[in-house]
Amino acid sequence: MERDLILEKIAKIIQESASGDYKILLFGSWAKGNALDTSDIDIGILGEKKVPFGIMVKIFNKADNIPTLRSIDIVDLTTKDKEYKKNVLKYA
Repeated sequence: MERDLILEKIAKIIQESASGDYKILLFGSWAKGNALDTSDIDIGILGEKKVPFGIMVKIFNKADNIPTLRSIDIVDLTTKDKEYKKNVLKYA
């Protein structure tokens, strides 16, 4: 599946699952432009408050159904420390 289509599907899943004002960020090797054929897809969710656990599970389960051989890693950035967020935002 093509990169942009995968990202659209992930964004749609997050928007439909998580109510609230959340930004959806692509980070990691895909955002930096140096992704390999084996690279995973790193997605960050950033908002004022934490995404509830049940909603994150729902997002993970739906993302697992996207037809791709790539691993999709979705992270609620509000649960991460400042340094982690700083590194993500640097390349997102």
